[in-house]
Amino acid sequence: MLSAIFRGHELFIALAVILSLAAGAGTYAAARGKRELPFIWGLWGACTAATLALTMWSTGDGGGSAICTVNRDILEPFRHTQGQWNFCLLVPFGLLGVVATRRPGLVAGLSLLLPAAIETTQALAPIGRACDTSDFVANGAGGLAGTALGALVVVFRRGTPLSRAAARKGLIATGIAMALMGAALYAFADLFVMNHTVAPPATPEQKAAIEQRLRDAFGGAYRATDYSVTTTGSEDAATVTAYFGNGVAELSWPDQWDFTVHVMWATDEPSGAFSVPGAAAGAAAAKRPVGDKGAVLIARAYADRFAPWGTSNAKAQVTRPDDGDGGRPGWLVSWRRYEGEVVLPHRFDVRIDEEGRVSELTERKVADPQLPPVRVTEAEAWKTFAKSFPDSADAIDEKPEPTLSAQFRDGEWRVDWLLVVTTSTGSLEAAVDATDGSIHDPVEIPLARYSEVP
Repeated sequence: MLSAIFRGHELFIALAVILSLAAGAGTYAAARGKRELPFIWGLWGACTAATLALTMWSTGDGGGSAICTVNRDILEPFRHTQGQWNFCLLVPFGLLGVVATRRPGLVAGLSLLLPAAIETTQALAPIGRACDTSDFVANGAGGLAGTALGALVVVFRRGTPLSRAAARKGLIATGIAMALMGAALYAFADLFVMNHTVAPPATPEQKAAIEQRLRDAFGGAYRATDYSVTTTGSEDAATVTAYFGNGVAELSWPDQWDFTVHVMWATDEPSGAFSVPGAAAGAAAAKRPVGDKGAVLIARAYADRFAPWGTSNAKAQVTRPDDGDGGRPGWLVSWRRYEGEVVLPHRFDVRIDEEGRVSELTERKVADPQLPPVRVTEAEAWKTFAKSFPDSADAIDEKPEPTLSAQFRDGEWRVDWLLVVTTSTGSLEAAVDATDGSIHDPVEIPLARYSEVP
């Protein structure tokens, strides 16, 4: 692991070794004749310098804002290799510190101060390193474990401890330094609170659920070989990902409403897209475009066989999306259900490539909800919209027809007017509740500008 991290950075390794040896020699010289076990003091100094060199090593990218990640899962670092290495890193610091000073309380404080100083520097200094409370927890725990080991060692070894006055001053200075660093982080760094900083492994239940959806969607044509889980927003909400061949599937968790499949496109190997049994796909279809009507027929043949629920009482729409993916043409066939003019959440999309195969799939299995009545007119929704963008009211270039859509918000289904306008500088978007007239998620999206290359 370490060889992979530092491969190509031999100069840094050499400098770190020299710095550690110099720090050790300096500490030894300062302790010789004044303290017992000057050699242990020298080792402690070398250990401290090596720790600082490893953690303060600049990646060369010093840009970006001051950021620190706050991980709610305190025990997470101990479940992963990186956190375990961070734990081991400071065990020698605590052990040598107690053997040298014979003051476990002082060394315990220093074992927390050192990782706190490291993370604060990584957050605020332009060295391209990432501040993460998981690293502080693992480093601090390692230092405290080393302190406990050192305390056991000195029980069986006589010696003169550091004076009480020196130890007291050290602890006071440690407390002041910790408070100042905490204040600096709070004042100057953006703190991002996360449920996890390392993706947790998929549970057997999650694996079984996404495997079943993948099997239902493609008749067993694809088999997952790896899994991951990404938490989204709250502690319970997550996305389960399954990897197969050159494709990936995602399932929302725990509701299991949203299921998507994407087959990666590659020019140097077969696409791996799914050939619908009985549909006009494959080499013969690849010689000429299947066309809009052909794409709908293939998508319908797929739906009839694998997802008949997706097209029941729904209207089919076909588009040829331009997603700028490097020349990957195809057709997107979508089915939508309506309650009057309201677009229901139930949706089913299939992307057909130029060979007539299914290359993407989007399912949202949600039962038709009971919706509140629509009381806000389109004109009233536009008035509310305009109040949220008072400075842009006179700069509107285009005002497409709004959509009435069922949206799940704050634990209940609502009906929203989805409003979008374009201006000379970008676009304005917002959702206006069609029942109570409240506005949600107003956002101004600036126009992307591309400089011309001379």
